[in-house]
Amino acid sequence: MGQLSLSALKNTNRTFDNILDSKFNHVSDNVVGTSTTHNNSTDAADAGTLTISAGRLNVGTVIKINSFGTCTSTNSTDTLTAILNLTHGSTIVALATGAALDVADNDVVQAESEIHILSATTFAAISKIHTDADGGTIVRKFTASTAIDTTVDLVLTMNVDWSVANAGNQYTHLVHTAQIFG
Repeated sequence: MGQLSLSALKNTNRTFDNILDSKFNHVSDNVVGTSTTHNNSTDAADAGTLTISAGRLNVGTVIKINSFGTCTSTNSTDTLTAILNLTHGSTIVALATGAALDVADNDVVQAESEIHILSATTFAAISKIHTDADGGTIVRKFTASTAIDTTVDLVLTMNVDWSVANAGNQYTHLVHTAQIFG
């Protein structure tokens, strides 16, 4: 095949059959969730939430989640615990639970997960939560083949909980997103 100039490529309606297109999944959905704050309460709260519609997931689908926020203000030695949850129907699966840490002002809490849909009724995931100013404390969890109902909405949440209710305890969630491949 002869070389084409850039202008010729821009002005052509050629269909390119690229073998890679059929071999690799491309990002087919980006889902941006809602983010909020969690202040002055010992009641656990979903600081980041996103929903994947019922029926969207197929065998071989991969979901990559990225979620993070910051402790804008903290009181004394109060701790913050983060949990990345996957909910389908009335079933909640904790993908990862962070360590209860004595956080300081501006410490970051970040969660990542890669979920693989193994069959119409099962998934597996590898997840981790980083905490501290430099992400120095990392908790990893592997979720082996686990039941899932893909016929209902799938809700992914970043849940945080303060150990003590104090007006100085302020967590702000900044990003809660998912990329869906396949």
